[in-house]
Amino acid sequence: MKKGFTLIEVMIATVIVMIASFAVLSMSSNSKHLFNLITQNNDFTLKASVIAIEQKNKNLYENVLDFNITNDYIIHTLKKYKFDFQIKKNIKVFKEFGLKEEIKTINVYNKHHQIQVYEVEIK
Repeated sequence: MKKGFTLIEVMIATVIVMIASFAVLSMSSNSKHLFNLITQNNDFTLKASVIAIEQKNKNLYENVLDFNITNDYIIHTLKKYKFDFQIKKNIKVFKEFGLKEEIKTINVYNKHHQIQVYEVEIK
């Protein structure tokens, strides 16, 4: 009698290898997708923070004009980033303490992302 693997054993081994490789490829694909989402979110937060701090214009380039940027590629890149922002003020007066609390909420958003920044001032 010859020693070797039967057809059933080879098929079972092949199925096990296929399942394991599918699981590894699936995890790899998911991690790449999550990495891209996190990178896009961080990129948006970085750019939107300039809008939230300056509160001048919706165009990113117009907010950084004071830096005197001369590189045409950077200028072109900054001009294509446009965000919408909304400012809401909420004022509370505490008469017993003689204090006035002003909370300013700044929403910066585009089609896919949104951040909120809060400024609190107590007088």
